Amino acid sequence: MDPNVRIQQFRQMADADPDNELGHFSLGKAYLDADRFVEAVPSFERVLALKPQFSKAYHLLGVALDRAGRRDEAVTALTKGVTVADDQGDRMPRDAMAKLLRDWGANVPAFKEAEQTSDAPATAGDDGSGFKCIRCGQPGGKLPKPPFKGELGERVFEHICSTCWREWIPMGTKVINELGLVMANKSGQDAYDQYMIEFLQMEEVV
Repeated sequence: MDPNVRIQQFRQMADADPDNELGHFSLGKAYLDADRFVEAVPSFERVLALKPQFSKAYHLLGVALDRAGRRDEAVTALTKGVTVADDQGDRMPRDAMAKLLRDWGANVPAFKEAEQTSDAPATAGDDGSGFKCIRCGQPGGKLPKPPFKGELGERVFEHICSTCWREWIPMGTKVINELGLVMANKSGQDAYDQYMIEFLQMEEVV
């Protein structure tokens, strides 16, 4: 999709619902993909004002700040983001942010202790399967089966818990309505899928 079309779509959603962190996140990512780094920064800052635990937003905010020539502010954002991601068990964004900090010669906050040993009490909600949701970082709660057919449905099944999936369902309806997506068209389905991937923080696994 043309970057300017994506930006227009996501700006429409962010303007229609200023408290929807997904709209601001997607708008920021569209700006970032279009190399409009200065414009991406306030979108990611708005995401974090709405949802301070949105670890992937710290990552992309740091990237946007750095590419806008604001390395010191980028280091500050990523340093906080590493801690937030580590606290939640969001390993992929944590490790990505830590790598950037190391590449820049900046200090990386210490990670938490290693995972609990096998004889330690199970974490609340852990079903013993070893499954951990990549969005919320919580163990257990795996979906009973893929929520829809195809490779993307399998990815959701492998990486997303039932609670996060239930949160997406009304958000998905809002995406369809606010963007006027026609799901019978490939462009509409692609836009819907992209919003879902971003909402569920699945960029690294698709």
